Amino acid sequence: MTTRPVTLVQLVPPGPGGVRDFASLLQERWLESGRHSALLALNPAEAATQPWQHQPGPWAVLLHYSGYGYQARGVPWALLQWLRRLRKDKGDELRLVSYFHESFASGPPWGSAFWLSGLQSRIGRHVAQASDAVCTNTQAHAAWLASGPGLPGAEPLYVQPVFAAVDEPLHPPGSWAERKPTAVVLGAASTRARVLQACADKAALLHSHGIESLVEVGPGPSAVPAGGAGLPLHFQGRLEKLELHALLRTCRAGLIDYPASLLAKSSVFAALAAHGVPVLNTRPFDENADGLQVNHHYLGLPAAPGSAARWLSDPVEWHAVAQAAAHWYAPHGSRQQAAQLLALLQPRSTVEAGLSGNPPPLLSAIPQEET
Repeated sequence: MTTRPVTLVQLVPPGPGGVRDFASLLQERWLESGRHSALLALNPAEAATQPWQHQPGPWAVLLHYSGYGYQARGVPWALLQWLRRLRKDKGDELRLVSYFHESFASGPPWGSAFWLSGLQSRIGRHVAQASDAVCTNTQAHAAWLASGPGLPGAEPLYVQPVFAAVDEPLHPPGSWAERKPTAVVLGAASTRARVLQACADKAALLHSHGIESLVEVGPGPSAVPAGGAGLPLHFQGRLEKLELHALLRTCRAGLIDYPASLLAKSSVFAALAAHGVPVLNTRPFDENADGLQVNHHYLGLPAAPGSAARWLSDPVEWHAVAQAAAHWYAPHGSRQQAAQLLALLQPRSTVEAGLSGNPPPLLSAIPQEET
């Protein structure tokens, strides 16, 4: 039997960001295993005019879904319409897997998210319905998707925390004797701004944990607020991979400001966990999720309600937190997920022809609810 080669494609929103970084590292991992793929920025309004749209033969498409990435207010109707046309045009020659990086937004009544969250949710569920399989990065997103009607086929909904988009370390974490009394602040400008704003009144608390200064790393100018970050800050801008690896080997902690219930979708948290850097979260605690526990895998600043504050007063305490997070991260690193997602993208016809094994299970899978 003659089998035509499968075109392997990842579709991402236009522009830079964490979603594109995630997809780029996936592409690198597939190439390491000898599988070439295309990484394409998708503008749904213009997709039908692009030459790649008419590539013949079977397609395996991994769509990275983030509503605001494809439409300014998070309501990408044009994307949904394009996917439906693609499904109609390609028929059985399309294997579409949608990876939901986001679900839908919320906010105060004076913001558009308050009024559009229902529509955002509806469009996201329709994208899931148009897919052959669906993946996401948190149990919260999975529960939202599973609660809607009409998910594709009998396939489960796959759930995996994100991997570190800055790549896993080349060497084991540095010894605690090498660590300096600094905390690193990573990510996009908006991500860093939240952390630095939260740190402005926490200098004494950070000092009590042995943190004497901050190192800010990321694109664009420094995000330090006008009043300062409370501790001396050194801005390093964007670092190359090897420079970032070296920095993370010597920092005592990493600072984030992120909901505890969604930490599994934070690529910054993943990067710190993968590099053995203990994480201090300045966001008030909401709930444990996705196998992560406050004061075990990371430290909450301020402490979670009803739990005793944990003071990292010596290297043994720091090491315990770092090790717990690293053990949590290990099963879903970029190489494991690249292999799993590649298997999930295999068209059913190639699986049936014996050209590929069945997709291995991801970290967890939520069966669809009967409707």
